[in-house]
Amino acid sequence: MASLNSLRHLVQTHPIIDNHAHNLLSRDVAADYDSYPLESITSEAHGRALENARATLPLLRATNQLAELYDTPCATWDDVVAAHSLWVENDYDGLIRRSLEGTQALLLDDLLSDEDVESYDWHDQFTGSATKRIVRIEAVAATIIGDLMSTERKEGETVWSKFRQRFLDVIDRAMDEPAVVGFKSVVCYRTGLDVDPYSGDEDLLTASLHRVLDSGTRRSGYRVEEKPLNDWLVQQTLKAISFKKRAGIVKPMQFHTGLGDNDISLVKANPAYLQPLIEQYENADIVLLHSAYPYTREAGYLACVYPNVYLDLGEVFPMVSREAQEKILRESLEITPTNRILWSTDGHYHPETFWLANKQFRQALEKVLVEYVQLGDYNVPQAKMAAADILFHNSNRLYKLNLEPNIVHDAAVSKVQPSLPSDPLDAFLLQNPDIEYVWMQWLDYTATTRVRMFPVEEFVRIARKERRVGISQAVCCMLHDDTVLPQGSTTGQFYMEPDLNSLYRNGGLPSTAAPSASVMTFWRSEDGTAFEGCPRSTLQNIADKIHSEHKMQLKFGFEIEVVFMKAAKGQRTGHVTEYNPATTNHSWSQMTSETRQLIPLLEEITRTLASIGIRLEQFHAESAPGQFEFVLPPAAPLTAVDSLLAARQVITAVAEQHGLRATLHPRAVPGGVGNAAHAHVSIDPPTHEDAFLAGILDHYPSITAFTLSSEASYERVRSGIWAGSEWVTWGFQNREAPMRKIGPGHWEFKSLDGLANMYLAMAALLAGGNIGLDAKLALTVKECTVDAATLSHSQRADLGITTMIPKTLEESLENLELHTSNTFKDLLGTELVKNYGTVKRAEIVRLREMSEEARRLWLLERY
Repeated sequence: MASLNSLRHLVQTHPIIDNHAHNLLSRDVAADYDSYPLESITSEAHGRALENARATLPLLRATNQLAELYDTPCATWDDVVAAHSLWVENDYDGLIRRSLEGTQALLLDDLLSDEDVESYDWHDQFTGSATKRIVRIEAVAATIIGDLMSTERKEGETVWSKFRQRFLDVIDRAMDEPAVVGFKSVVCYRTGLDVDPYSGDEDLLTASLHRVLDSGTRRSGYRVEEKPLNDWLVQQTLKAISFKKRAGIVKPMQFHTGLGDNDISLVKANPAYLQPLIEQYENADIVLLHSAYPYTREAGYLACVYPNVYLDLGEVFPMVSREAQEKILRESLEITPTNRILWSTDGHYHPETFWLANKQFRQALEKVLVEYVQLGDYNVPQAKMAAADILFHNSNRLYKLNLEPNIVHDAAVSKVQPSLPSDPLDAFLLQNPDIEYVWMQWLDYTATTRVRMFPVEEFVRIARKERRVGISQAVCCMLHDDTVLPQGSTTGQFYMEPDLNSLYRNGGLPSTAAPSASVMTFWRSEDGTAFEGCPRSTLQNIADKIHSEHKMQLKFGFEIEVVFMKAAKGQRTGHVTEYNPATTNHSWSQMTSETRQLIPLLEEITRTLASIGIRLEQFHAESAPGQFEFVLPPAAPLTAVDSLLAARQVITAVAEQHGLRATLHPRAVPGGVGNAAHAHVSIDPPTHEDAFLAGILDHYPSITAFTLSSEASYERVRSGIWAGSEWVTWGFQNREAPMRKIGPGHWEFKSLDGLANMYLAMAALLAGGNIGLDAKLALTVKECTVDAATLSHSQRADLGITTMIPKTLEESLENLELHTSNTFKDLLGTELVKNYGTVKRAEIVRLREMSEEARRLWLLERY
């Protein structure tokens, strides 16, 4: 019973990504029942046929359920209408907020209507994430035709060529628009799903376009209902989707299938007609909307046998009876993989459409999954995974939303379900009962990971605050070899406090090692408050400040570049004298004979990371010999850095098991392309993105003291090696700009490598951005579309590019200590800035005492 309770709880509370819905009505028309009858929330009927809706089971069921939403008794549909009107008049926003409770993201086909509805981004205030758009291609075509007819009409080929080019331009722009995550076709309504997978000839299409032009007016509009033209719209959109997917841009195509109002051809609404199209455009992801009812099995078959097809379960909730909904869900599960099933409400106009659909779907999903568990078809973990995938994860992956589910914990469920304790330590130990040791870790100012190891019983005492572990404050002024600098003090200590949210199982260690786990720590003072100088606290504090004061969600995503190297040992001493790349027949994104020999290593790294909860987005060969890149998913700032360090630890350990050294050295191979640790930074909403970026650019020479934190780091600060070149600037998709803009509020920061303390590096970046937000700085540096180093002085001046990236660590430290604002230092902590500079200057002296070869070997062995 306890396990089933946990399943029921998950189904009823897991956040939802609604992958297909429409805009809500504006408040002033939300009670205009002549234009927008409330009965339409449970019926596809229109006009006189809608008068019969009150006698249907779906509407009667809705009448009873809506009493819960309105918080008032509803015995008749008239009561529902009255309650709706009252909510609209007194608290329309409150009604919407209630109706969208549990919905974390909306994907809106916002071209259903351009009148009386709110804009897509207006809906953001009611969900936990930015609303995204689904572009309806027939509406795009109709708009273009209307625009053409508002100007002087040309003859034959000219009209067609203008329409063709404008349509392709709109689709191309939408492919690059971050707010657009997909496309939709209602060809099912217009000419049926028997779409010809190949384009028609120009004469046929021209004639088809002219028939559309002749059938409408500028006042009535133009309905695109010509088979050659409708098929062409679908073909061209799928071609664009297929082409962009090769470049890593994934935007699926949704098709209305099955259930619809009376202007649909029910026979040709069968998704089986799409099979030739699905085969022709195998690189385009296709979503079959609305359960394809009554053709659910046909749709499920297509989603089963074609890897580019997904089945959406929307619209039938709340349009059909309870028994029909459960049957549709069971038919969907007959052969369709649960990682190919999506959920949507098809909510539109009235908030109640969202509330009823979500409520009824959760009811059906709970009943079906619980019964399958009771019958032994699923076990509880399998059923929970299926539910979470359908409600959230499948859409999150397909549409590349990169969201973290906002899980709501229910303490009552924890009491009856021992397998899901509320305490993260209990939960971890329950899932990993074999753990014998826990490594408590922190990252010092030299970016060295320091570790204390504890038997698990002792770690539990520490986590429960039954004992404390003190660390000498001397580490704030300590070099790699444990030398305490004169400026440091051997008196005093801070205490390590484990952050249980960062607890993970160690992976990649020798098979003889006992099972162990690692956890990152905060530094605490004697009285338990934050200790100034703690890198993790510094990052968390600045991130929290931006979130609370500017209402922005922050996310980081990291790219790990490493070079796999083989050690060469001296014959007499047996000591390592050199490291050489593991591959030399090697190039960017290529599979060579030597690269293929490393596939088992790469795959083992990927599997090991997945086993501890880190799922790579991709991995591939980079340009330098032996160099590979592993791309981590985005996450909140502290979580993202924790995952980065955990992933590096796994990569290093697995490589050692294969007899290789995985190094982060910025130029591990002399003459080869450097090793970076590029970071993706995003703010949501991107409303004040220019001010955020301006603050970073203003403080760039100080930020590099933390991000390019070794003299070796500056070997990458040069033009022509895709490392961000030499000038402080930015550019949209410009890989030779240190700040590459990718989309609204999303940049790739390139002046960063693996020798940095990543908590401090990202804290410095956010500190600059926060100053820009607070001061509402204007972005005076204009977009640069080329490598700024190739421009003349006057050309750079015209773009506002005036500052060079420092060429040495000393130069960066001087900017940090002498030329940056006090506000920047205060955000990071004045004591931290002082101690960090002390450590880094001493490190410069220590490394300069070595020969070039000795220095290179020293860094390769430590990073």
